Amino acid sequence: MPIIALNAKKISPKQQSLLEKINNGKIVPLISGEVINDLYLGGQKKMVEGYADYIEYPLDDRDNLLQMAKYSSVLKEMDNWQLKSDYLNFIKNHLYGLAQQEGLDEEKLEEAAEQVDNVTASEFAKLLGYPKFGNKTADPLLILADLPLPIYLTTSPYNFIEQALTKAGKTSHTEICRWHTGLDSLPSIFDDKTYIPTVAEPLVYHLHGLDNQSDSLVLTEDDYLQFLVMIAEGRGKNIDRIPVRVRQAMSDSALMLLGYPLPSWSFRVLFWGLIKSASMSHKGIFALQLEASEEKKHYLEQYLKREADFEVYWQDIRTYIQELKGK
Repeated sequence: MPIIALNAKKISPKQQSLLEKINNGKIVPLISGEVINDLYLGGQKKMVEGYADYIEYPLDDRDNLLQMAKYSSVLKEMDNWQLKSDYLNFIKNHLYGLAQQEGLDEEKLEEAAEQVDNVTASEFAKLLGYPKFGNKTADPLLILADLPLPIYLTTSPYNFIEQALTKAGKTSHTEICRWHTGLDSLPSIFDDKTYIPTVAEPLVYHLHGLDNQSDSLVLTEDDYLQFLVMIAEGRGKNIDRIPVRVRQAMSDSALMLLGYPLPSWSFRVLFWGLIKSASMSHKGIFALQLEASEEKKHYLEQYLKREADFEVYWQDIRTYIQELKGK
C-alpha cells in the first residue's frame, strides 16, 4: 500500500484496491462503442437518430440501430459487406455534418471531402479534427492510455484508443476478433509468436470489428448471434476466436467495463459469450451511468454480483475515469 500524505484526499478501501490492481497491470479495460460516441462523436443518441434519417427509416423504433440496419439491408437488397460499407459511409457523413455545425474551416472541410472515398472513417475523423482530446489530466481516453496496462479491449470500430496511446508515448498494436470465417485469412499481430502485450507496446483488441475491414463489424442482430455462437463454439479449442493472450489476461486480471448499457446487445453478447464463461481470478468492475431508482440500483448490483462477481460504480464515466489516477 502506498504512503498517503496527511493532506491528501482520502480514498476508500475499494478504490485503494482498484488503484493497486491498476498499478500492477491487473486491470483489462473493456470500452464500449457507445461511450466513445458519447465522448468524441457528438453522442450515441444523435448518431442513431442520424442513421434513421440517413436510411429514411419509417417505423417507430428509431432508437434501435440493429433493427434499422437489418431493415436497410433487406429493403435495399444489400449483402453484409454493402450494408456495413454503407453504415461507415453514414458515419463519415455524420462526422462531416458535426464538423460543419462546430464551425470547422471551409477549406479543411473541402480537403476532407475530397478524400472521403479513399480513407477509413477513423482517418476521415482525423482529417476533421476528431477525436478532440482534451487536457491530459481530464480526457477519459488519455487517462486510460496513460495507465500501466498491457491490453485494452473495445467494441468501438474506430482507432481512437490507439491514437490516445500514441499521445501517451506508447506503441500500440491493433487486432480484431475473427468472429466469422471470412476474417480468418487476415494477417494477425499474433502471427509474430514473439509479441507479448506490454505497457510500452499494448494490444488494442477490437471485439466487434474495425472500420478498415467493413465485414468485421458486428452491426445487426444476426451478427451478434453469430458472434456469440462462434466465440462460444471455439472456446478452448484450436479454432478459438479469442486469442490465448486475451483470454489469459481476462483470467489473470479484473475486467473493467466502461459505458455499457445493461439491456444492450453489445453487453449481453459479451457477458454470456465471453465474460460469464471466463474463469476470472479477480472481481470484475462495471461503471454504470444509468439514472436509476435505489430499488433498480440494488437489483442491478445484486444481479451483476451473482452472475459474474462484478462491483458496480454509479458514476459519470468522465468522473469515474478521473478517479482511476487516484487524484
